[in-house]
Amino acid sequence: MAKTSVEIPTEQILEIEKYKDRLGELLLLGLTQMKIQESLYLYKQGLASFGRVAELAGLPLEEMMLQARARGIQPRWSEKMVEEELA
Repeated sequence: MAKTSVEIPTEQILEIEKYKDRLGELLLLGLTQMKIQESLYLYKQGLASFGRVAELAGLPLEEMMLQARARGIQPRWSEKMVEEELA
């Protein structure tokens, strides 16, 4: 297992302290959210298809659609089209 160190602003240490027993989980959650955010940026810029951004984020299409909508991004297809594609 690899180890690394990270500099954290003093004012955020108290917030992170609550999760000191779950830092790995916290890091993975943050990584997942970053991948979603970056993938949706590519989609909004028209640089990748919705299927590709779901793949980049490591999410099923249905979950990526929920994530997009939660961020105010409307996929260029309907849920019905997704259901038909997955059937």
